[in-house]
Amino acid sequence: MHLNNEVIILGGGLSGLSMAYNLVKVCGLKPIVIEAGDRFGGLLKTVEKNGFLFDVGGSHILFSRDKNILKELLYFLKDNYIQHYRNTYIYYWNKRFIKYPFENGIYMLDPIERYEILKDIIELVVKREKDVLKKPRNLLEWFYYVFGKAISEKYLIPYNLKLWKRDLREISLEWVGDRVPQPPLDDIIKSAVGIPTEGYKHQLIFYYPIRGGIYALIEGILDHLLKDSLDLRLKEKAVSITLDEDRVFIETTKGEYKARYVVSTIPVPELIKITRNTEGELKRYVRELDYNSLLVIGIGAKTSIKNMHWIYFPQEDIVFHRIAFLSNYSPYMAPQDRASIIAEISINPRENSSPNINSLVSKTINDLEDLGIIERGSVETIVTQFWKYAYIVYNHSHRKTMKYITAYYRRYNVFLTGRFGLWEYSNMDKVWVMAKELSNKICSILNKVA
Repeated sequence: MHLNNEVIILGGGLSGLSMAYNLVKVCGLKPIVIEAGDRFGGLLKTVEKNGFLFDVGGSHILFSRDKNILKELLYFLKDNYIQHYRNTYIYYWNKRFIKYPFENGIYMLDPIERYEILKDIIELVVKREKDVLKKPRNLLEWFYYVFGKAISEKYLIPYNLKLWKRDLREISLEWVGDRVPQPPLDDIIKSAVGIPTEGYKHQLIFYYPIRGGIYALIEGILDHLLKDSLDLRLKEKAVSITLDEDRVFIETTKGEYKARYVVSTIPVPELIKITRNTEGELKRYVRELDYNSLLVIGIGAKTSIKNMHWIYFPQEDIVFHRIAFLSNYSPYMAPQDRASIIAEISINPRENSSPNINSLVSKTINDLEDLGIIERGSVETIVTQFWKYAYIVYNHSHRKTMKYITAYYRRYNVFLTGRFGLWEYSNMDKVWVMAKELSNKICSILNKVA
């Protein structure tokens, strides 16, 4: 079977569905969407078990600096969403919870620690003014350069070592602007002298579905695509792509296709692996694409959790780096007097490609009990989800590698987009923006050809 189409989209996660929606709206195209899994949505996956709902792709919330983009995303939820004022913490040493971001929670520390941080920041500012600080070349140096020694060593370095599981000198600075924003000096001074402040303000107000978990966003997009009679294909995996001058030939587990344009949202290493007529150098670049895997453990417990949304854990002896209380996102995520919790554990696949999930579940429950977050014997339901690709690691070859790969595929009318397609650590709002921009670009190209 050979199917011809103007555009074929590989991958039916948020990126792929956002592309499909925008291609329809921008220029009336009706792309075919091919998804290897048994459901659409990718990391935006919600599962139900025994009355508990778990977002097993990790903690996902809706927010954006751009109010128009936020409005466009919320449109898919209709009235099915709730607004929250972020209440998030860092589990600090000596069993204390410090307000997140750390630099805005300094006022909760002991006076001597506040003094150490303030003194360090003042010295850092003086050194900057004298231009005696070396410009940072990697993530470790950037922490010291921007936040100083005290904040870096008390929280940022231990937490990021735990999350990335790599020498922080191996990580470049491409991603820090959005993910680790530079704190205003005024905020740090205020917090150090005991005045509460708020940081990371574009995330301070966030939104979440009332019913259905984060998958409700995917269902909202799918509703529109089905009304437009799009060809959405599940359980169909691309196994071979052949690049030609004016057509791309795709073989899947269920058929063969050819298209003028292909949009790939699948992980770049997987795309390269199935591309047949590639240059040898392209295959070599796969080794430069670094990432971490993720294990998400959903825990349904008979307990009540005070109104916290999520907590970061920099301690090496605690197995998870973050937990989120989904039943505080929406009361419909758990039965009454119960809590729906997810714990996230990052895994470096180069060190541990086959993690012992049962052992990690046991350690997670023990840690939650030892921390006093849940009572012993209160766990009623457990679900697990392992993701091979989760966190993009920005090594020092990242920019050069992706510049070459995107340019190579672009020559054959294959466009890359999304977190895994472009190999970027992107939030949902950025994924949506990328889809809009690429849809406009493809429509513009087609108009010129016509």
